[in-house]
Amino acid sequence: MAYEASEIMMAAALMYPTNVLLDYSKDAAGLKQLMNDAKKKIKSPSNKTVQFGSPTIEKGFTDLLNPNSSEAIKDLAGGISAAIGVRDYLAKNGESGGKKALPTIYMTGNVWPKEVEKFRVSAYGFEDYNSSDVLATANKEMFYGISLKKKRKAAGGEPTLINKAFDSVLDGKQFDSIKEELAKVRAQYFSGLVIEAVEKRIILKQDIKNFDQLKRTPVGRKELFEAKQRDKKLFDRSYIDTKGYASHKQGYLADVTKDPKSMRYFVNKKLAEPNNPLFKEFLKVLNANADLFADSLINIILKVNLYKEIDAKNLGKYKFNFFLVTGVGDVSSKGDVTIGKATVLPLKTTLCGLTRIKEMYKNKKYEIVLNKEKKGDSEAAKIFLQLKRGNLTLLDLEIRYKGAFTPQPQFQGTLHPDFKKLLEDECGL
Repeated sequence: MAYEASEIMMAAALMYPTNVLLDYSKDAAGLKQLMNDAKKKIKSPSNKTVQFGSPTIEKGFTDLLNPNSSEAIKDLAGGISAAIGVRDYLAKNGESGGKKALPTIYMTGNVWPKEVEKFRVSAYGFEDYNSSDVLATANKEMFYGISLKKKRKAAGGEPTLINKAFDSVLDGKQFDSIKEELAKVRAQYFSGLVIEAVEKRIILKQDIKNFDQLKRTPVGRKELFEAKQRDKKLFDRSYIDTKGYASHKQGYLADVTKDPKSMRYFVNKKLAEPNNPLFKEFLKVLNANADLFADSLINIILKVNLYKEIDAKNLGKYKFNFFLVTGVGDVSSKGDVTIGKATVLPLKTTLCGLTRIKEMYKNKKYEIVLNKEKKGDSEAAKIFLQLKRGNLTLLDLEIRYKGAFTPQPQFQGTLHPDFKKLLEDECGL
């Protein structure tokens, strides 16, 4: 598994009261001292404050507590911001935890600590639908799950809430026909680019067996896209993913993605064109199923069914609250420390906002629209979209190809400022 430094930094910060954290945060030297102290406490044999699911996970996280790393010091600043933000929220809402250190903290991963395993939820195609990075409790009955994001500057862009393969948001039999349609769209488009590349002699016709026959049938077009029967001595990857070109001294095996003659350069340039036909077809399919897609998207990004899934476990006295938290912190090259105000978005606030939207726009359906302003500023192989209901924008979305074109594109999503304002105005965020 991958280890994110900001998560262990927040866990470390939760070990200390707020006033102690602020004392350490006066300069970079103080943060280094705090990190050293926290690492000693966490690695101590008597440590029961920060718990891990396995020794491997413990080592993976504690290795990131490196006071000699400038990035780690910056992550600690963000972790302090997140810890203070969570505490302030708990104190403001009269919940246990307050301004004090929370006595037990749990780091998640591919193995969760046994005491919080009961809160792990696999659902909707995700092994960890409960996306808590850190759990904490003051009394072993009320547990807080924190999904952590980070920013260096308060004015920086919103951190991505999801970064998954596009088909991960299409889980369930109700999406089978949509996935089939999108697969056909991708095969038709990318095989068309292979045909065009042959016409431009980026790829030579004789290097694709039965090329003339393949380009005439749907099955053949699929083969031109997937290239499962390619000559693997010539092509180390599918035709569409090829990085070289026929006349290069290393042929199709060359890794020259920025060479205007290369296949990769050609495909990237086509995908970045305004009104790209592939992304237009994507948008058409998504809008034909907008309500279904929107419900899935909102559920996966905002975890709106998490409490329902946990309630179904009948956990008795144990209770669980979930938060999306964005810590804001940075350290300058001169050692000046900035601890910004964290954003704490409780799931109950998100649910309130979605209820208000449903009431306010009950006669309107969800729609997915092209964000023309962002697309106009980009030459990358991606499309910018927005999820709207009525005149309110909920989410900024991005579909992009990164590294290869035969796999599903990557899908990213962030909260739109309009939705955050509604949460503030209507639900007390």
